[in-house]
Amino acid sequence: IWKMQEFCNSMANLCLDSYEYAYLKAIVLFSPDHPGIDNTLQIERFQEKAYMELQDYVTRTYPEDTYRLSRLLLRLPALRLMSAAITEELFFAGLIGNVQIDSIIPYILKMETADYNSQIVSSSL
Repeated sequence: IWKMQEFCNSMANLCLDSYEYAYLKAIVLFSPDHPGIDNTLQIERFQEKAYMELQDYVTRTYPEDTYRLSRLLLRLPALRLMSAAITEELFFAGLIGNVQIDSIIPYILKMETADYNSQIVSSSL
């Protein structure tokens, strides 16, 4: 938990905007290093595309801060130090019960927007 808090504090100190956050999230999620990935070349292309978009965005939005991109990217390796089991328990245990998040992600990714919206509406009733 301490590692997670330290990571969150370091990211908060950078004052990320929503675009930077989204690009960094895509870089982390589209990683060919994840176990069980079949098409690593395609995933690697997605990750490279997210990186290039982030680089363009930071260069355009923060032209005076020449080291901003480096500071953002240098925070990401800290995520690898965090235990997946602890992260899963912290963020998902209360939401999905005693189920591993890896088994639910494929279902979420295949879910149609209408299905997702109906899930939200039915859970709020």
